[in-house]
Amino acid sequence: MVNTLTLNPAVDKVFYVDRIRKNVTSRIQDMRETIGGKGTHVSINLKLLGIGNRAFGISHGATGRKIVEYLKREGLDVCFVERGQQNSRTNYLLVENTHDCTVIAEKGVPLSDGDIRDVIRLMREKIGKNDILVLSGDASNCPASVYNRILGELKDKELKVFLDTSGETLRECASCSPYLIKPNLDELSVLCGRTVRGTTEDVVAAIDSLAGYGIEVIAVSLGKSGSIVRNGEGIYRAVPPDVAVFNTVGCGDSFLASLICGVCRGLSMVDNLKFASAVSSATAESPLSVGFDIRRAQELVGLVKVEKIR
Repeated sequence: MVNTLTLNPAVDKVFYVDRIRKNVTSRIQDMRETIGGKGTHVSINLKLLGIGNRAFGISHGATGRKIVEYLKREGLDVCFVERGQQNSRTNYLLVENTHDCTVIAEKGVPLSDGDIRDVIRLMREKIGKNDILVLSGDASNCPASVYNRILGELKDKELKVFLDTSGETLRECASCSPYLIKPNLDELSVLCGRTVRGTTEDVVAAIDSLAGYGIEVIAVSLGKSGSIVRNGEGIYRAVPPDVAVFNTVGCGDSFLASLICGVCRGLSMVDNLKFASAVSSATAESPLSVGFDIRRAQELVGLVKVEKIR
């Protein structure tokens, strides 16, 4: 069973504008509201891919109730600790006609030790042995070691952990040897302690330098340039097709969900990368921050190029 965790969920308000200029009024052409938070995005994308999963998290106030209701409407098994005080955060996404997207995000409600204990208690109750656990998001409302604490409490479950986070949280949790991490170049640089350039040679060298962490799969996201992924079989580069990009928010979450789907279905690394890259490209064509057209993703699979580097 796949389980996701979102410790700082949000409501995403997406505003579509012509152009943003300083000190000039920007007129809103359209506005849509959807759910935010990387873990919730992974859960919804997994559901679209036909993979049932549990969505764990914590929500606050009226905004939190809206988040829980949204997840339930998506047909997910929602396992949230719900609090009445304060409100879960709201993110504001400004999408210009050039398809540039600016995200203005609230910090979210800081979690107390009791909040984290209650989330862990719920996870211990629901999660089974050898399940998959997706730790997604930087959990900026918690101590950087929060994922380490959670994994320590769930150690006896022998989970396969997929980690997608950043900053000090990434550095801390990488020491727990998760099954997979999905850093972008900035996050890889933090983990390596140096600036990693976008060349294939430098990314591969950076991946090699992380051997001591004992991470089985390292999937480095390179944006529109694709990804470089190392697993036990070798190192691969995936190049996505050119698509009409609407906005890139959520592409990384759909890429991760697709990789998880491929693992669940026993796909080879080549087939998994082709599918994940196609889903990410289909997400880039969507006006929302979560979700994609599955039929469009299937059309794009044949246009993805994957080569084994080593």
